[in-house]
Amino acid sequence: MSNTLLKQMEIFDMVTQKGLSPNQYYVLCSMRDSVTPIVTNLHLELRLLKASGWITETDPPKITPQAHALITQVERLFKVQKKKTTSQLLGKDYKEKLKEYIELFPNVKLPSGSAARSAPKNVETRMRWFFEENEYSWDLILQATAVYVDEYQSKNWKFMRNCQYFIKKQERDGTILSDLANYCAIVESGGDVESTPTFKSKVV
Repeated sequence: MSNTLLKQMEIFDMVTQKGLSPNQYYVLCSMRDSVTPIVTNLHLELRLLKASGWITETDPPKITPQAHALITQVERLFKVQKKKTTSQLLGKDYKEKLKEYIELFPNVKLPSGSAARSAPKNVETRMRWFFEENEYSWDLILQATAVYVDEYQSKNWKFMRNCQYFIKKQERDGTILSDLANYCAIVESGGDVESTPTFKSKVV
């Protein structure tokens, strides 16, 4: 059985937080669309909605501005989010920035056996994820990467991640690590590696 909550549960959360029952919200939507709601006790629901200010005292009653606002808010949940293009996420000059990022890493094979530089397409995929999860600029990203590379150069590249896994690395237990996020935080705050919290998230 999936542990992922249904997106629809957000509707019930939003409605109940406003003190409405699902039936009452259904009545409001029906009134908004000028259709007859099918509920067991419509008169009771209307009386409760009037008492709480969701519909007017007029004859016939109309939904109030706060009811319109709530319906609009819930309706937004059904709008499909369009996936941003790479240039929208990473900037129009992202290809040059990705090249600059990759070339900060040495053109060598690391002690782990993998090449320090990865294919641009692999780096692009991970960088898209990074920009969706963070708000760091390219200048800060490149600066943080340079700090990382300089640090591991003095260690002869031992335990260094290659340029794609530096951005995002998923562990076997589903935990996602981002050394790039950590180093951006280091550079931005002027701190050091040891005192900076590790970026981790869990895939669910």
